[in-house]
Amino acid sequence: MKAPWTPLLIALLAVSAFLAVAALAPAAADDLLMNGGFEEGADHWQEAQCTFGLTSDPSLVLVGGFAAALTDESELGWVGQVVQVQAGATYSFSGWTLKDDENIERVFLRIRWYGSEDGFGQQLSYVASAPVTGDCHDYRSVVVTAAAPLGAHSARVECVVKMVDVPTGTATTCFDDMSFTGPAPSTPTTCTTPTPAPTAIPTAVPSPTPTATATVCPTPETTAEPAPTPAATPEASPTPMVTPEPTPTSDGAKADAGDILINEVQYDPPQSGHEEHRFEWVELYNPTNNVIEIQGWSLTDNVESDLVPSLTLPQGGFAVIAASEGFHANFPDFEGAVVFVQDGRIGNGLNNDGDCLILKDSSGDVIDAISYGDDSSSGTHHPGVAEGRSVERSPPGEGLVDNPSPTPGRGLYPAATPTPFSTPGATLTPTPAPITPGTSMPAGTETGTATPMASPTPQASGGGTDSALALRAILIVAAIACLGIGLWLRKRRGK
Repeated sequence: MKAPWTPLLIALLAVSAFLAVAALAPAAADDLLMNGGFEEGADHWQEAQCTFGLTSDPSLVLVGGFAAALTDESELGWVGQVVQVQAGATYSFSGWTLKDDENIERVFLRIRWYGSEDGFGQQLSYVASAPVTGDCHDYRSVVVTAAAPLGAHSARVECVVKMVDVPTGTATTCFDDMSFTGPAPSTPTTCTTPTPAPTAIPTAVPSPTPTATATVCPTPETTAEPAPTPAATPEASPTPMVTPEPTPTSDGAKADAGDILINEVQYDPPQSGHEEHRFEWVELYNPTNNVIEIQGWSLTDNVESDLVPSLTLPQGGFAVIAASEGFHANFPDFEGAVVFVQDGRIGNGLNNDGDCLILKDSSGDVIDAISYGDDSSSGTHHPGVAEGRSVERSPPGEGLVDNPSPTPGRGLYPAATPTPFSTPGATLTPTPAPITPGTSMPAGTETGTATPMASPTPQASGGGTDSALALRAILIVAAIACLGIGLWLRKRRGK
């Protein structure tokens, strides 16, 4: 005969199993994108300088019944939508793209930040993913993660296609399973997101027929970042109208002087004339053991100041502040973190004869400064370098040297000098991989580099959190099991 307490024991074990599964389930981030899978046709999406259609061809659809098909008709075309955001919050725009046409130079994702709530007016700044280049028969993942700058209330998230300089015809690129994740705006607004005119019945778009087998595609070569749609830009102001809170590190402490360093500067690029300033850039380096959020910081030369777009620098990480997309003309293979100032020049344009660069946090406190040439106002000074070279700290964070081959996004390490009393063996530690602008990347998350994949691969959530949850679930199960065994033994002794 079954003991009367046996059903109770079974129920307790069932409840413990349910609690364990619930504890291990990660919380999903809010997806703020509407119709990210294009199953509702063109609803909520707007196109510019391209033809936006849909395809239901199973060989061109990744998830569901439809995918977006962009047929580019000009140099740069895109499809996107407006999403409201919180200033200072981190967002991730991700999805999948199928690029299989030699007339397309590259495909990438872009986030443009605006102070308005409807994605119009003055553009504050923008970030872009690493581009997808090279042709492949399979979908490839692409992602860009960034923190919304101070004053941002909306973002335009865009899937962008760049044609080759001399195309032989039109070309089509597919996008599918797009998402824009992050915290929702804290307060509702009455502003409505502009939507395009209703689109007719989804139209299948011709495209080269891909092979049926999954193909591992070659790693795409990185090319120049494209320029965003021009936006009216005000003159830079050295003093922000509203002083934001001090920038915290990952543990909430205020960033101190020396926590972020101006590590490399190319003030005299190979170009000349009035366009030279468009190719100047400054590299930042985080020598600390903390992840440091850069929000509301400024970079100043002897004349003017620029707001530094929001960045997240991990320990040992690098990021480049460039005057414009011209940076990629000189460094086409660059894959690190790069952001661009608003007016196409750093400060008033760096003086080749001598200048001083000062990095300040959101409170106006000086974090770092260097000078070069005939300006020796900073304690960290270099007499100057020739055209096409850079001044750089070597090793990272130390004194300035003349670098004949600039190395944006990575450190310059002096050659190791072996001594007769030690055995050469240890090699230099490689520079940590740079991050996507504004990214605070959890373990297992892509940094924006387009990675060839034959099919979507779920990404694991943070390992430390999962381990703690798993341990808690195991303890719950063990405690309930012990309780059941105790009840069973008590009944046995009572017989």
